[in-house]
Amino acid sequence: MKIEMFDKVWEVKRLSYREKRELWQMSLKAFPEGQVNQDDYFELMEKVEKLSGLAEKDLEQLNMGDVDLLLQEIYQQYMGIEKKG
Repeated sequence: MKIEMFDKVWEVKRLSYREKRELWQMSLKAFPEGQVNQDDYFELMEKVEKLSGLAEKDLEQLNMGDVDLLLQEIYQQYMGIEKKG
């Protein structure tokens, strides 16, 4: 699966149904009733990073804010969430 962001194409692993269900369940804890639970949000992003197959060397060129933006984009692609715009 390819993610285009920051003038680069990132190759990430495709997820199984079970992996998507796990991310979905984690997202329900991270975003309860439209709010953000920061601890659960960061756990979700860590899980996305792990499942994506990206290595530390792939991400070390980015600042932490951009890492989060990339992981959010990967998560949205995994879940089939389209950006509002």
